[in-house]
Amino acid sequence: ILKVGDSLGLGSAAMWIDNKAERVSVTDSITCAITANGPIQSQIRTDYYGWQAFGGGGGQKYNLVCWLTINAGSRLTHCKLQISGEPPNLCTGIVKSDSAAVFYNQDTTRTWQYLATYGIQSLANDRLGMAILYRQSDLLENTADALNQVVVLKPQNGIVDYYFLAAWEKEPGGIVTLEQFRQYLDQTVNTLDAP
Repeated sequence: ILKVGDSLGLGSAAMWIDNKAERVSVTDSITCAITANGPIQSQIRTDYYGWQAFGGGGGQKYNLVCWLTINAGSRLTHCKLQISGEPPNLCTGIVKSDSAAVFYNQDTTRTWQYLATYGIQSLANDRLGMAILYRQSDLLENTADALNQVVVLKPQNGIVDYYFLAAWEKEPGGIVTLEQFRQYLDQTVNTLDAP
């Protein structure tokens, strides 16, 4: 229901280079495995070997491992990235939409922060909220490029982890206003801060 095109969509891994989110695209090879598939939790591991972060233009190659984990009854997808070498950053984001409000939580005393959008964003003209949740200590900057709202993060020992989520107005118990979505995100941050 979401038009993604060349954007990050929601939560895709990238690197912030020359004021642009460079998605994982040029690689030597990719493998993918389902590492958990149960009624409570499911997980996918994707290994990107030889990622040329500068679009194949002679940039350094990195090996990147991405674990995506979902739990029953939750909108959250946990994304853990592990990268070789010492990249300047990793980033993620949300596709830009002219009809969506963009907002952040303002309480910088919290461990977890978010970048969020809410509005008519689906191809069916439904209200959709999307968010990236990240640790304040990992944040380098919140920014944007032509296609995306972007969160730039600093890997700690080669690792970055964050969550992404979507809330659709037509799901059971759907969130139908911007204020309801803000309240949901604040509650989610409280849970992550005190699991």
